[in-house]
Amino acid sequence: MVVVEMQKTANDIDNIKKISIPTDTIKYIIEMLGDNIIWDYNKITGELIIMKRPESYTDALAGLGEDMWKQVGGTKYIEEMRNEWDD
Repeated sequence: MVVVEMQKTANDIDNIKKISIPTDTIKYIIEMLGDNIIWDYNKITGELIIMKRPESYTDALAGLGEDMWKQVGGTKYIEEMRNEWDD
């Protein structure tokens, strides 16, 4: 993952409608990730996140939250929540 940080103050960024990324930076990103990328701008942190598009979103996202579900009790927790809906 490549994170491009802008050297501007928060007030400056709020007024910007269009940002130019230097050609060298674009070439570097394509060299590292290929030309099939996805990007996301995080308004809270002010970071532009650029990453390689996964071949399969299903495979890339498989297992996300596994640790969280173990901590709350996994399948038992889900069954308890569903039982609450039926009440």
